[in-house]
Amino acid sequence: MSDGSRRRVLVATMVVCSLAFGGCLTLDPSITANTDDSAVFESLSVSESWASQRTRAKATLRSSPEAGNVSQITVVTASGTSFSTVNLDPGQTSVVLELPANRNATLVATDTVNGTTIEKLNVTTGGDKLL
Repeated sequence: MSDGSRRRVLVATMVVCSLAFGGCLTLDPSITANTDDSAVFESLSVSESWASQRTRAKATLRSSPEAGNVSQITVVTASGTSFSTVNLDPGQTSVVLELPANRNATLVATDTVNGTTIEKLNVTTGGDKLL
């Protein structure tokens, strides 16, 4: 193994260990949300097999007039602060969101052209938290 490869393995091991021992690493993250009555969100699914302080999730949007008007999705924490924001292009049907790991949050779908909130959806992220 070359010196460069050894250094990369060592750095990767240190990062994983520091996250694990710091209580920040979650394996098999999950997301729970009731999209049955949603006019905007068809489904939500986790897009990675581990999470640190953020859980990446794919949101699939419905083919509805309401979803077609969404130009921005903001993830708001349970304390009411903005966690992340994603802008959508016209006609976009899926988007990757960053959600707070092992916490409750609200997805706020808005039409930034006229400044209206189209829908709010409560979500919960979980998983097997290490240490």
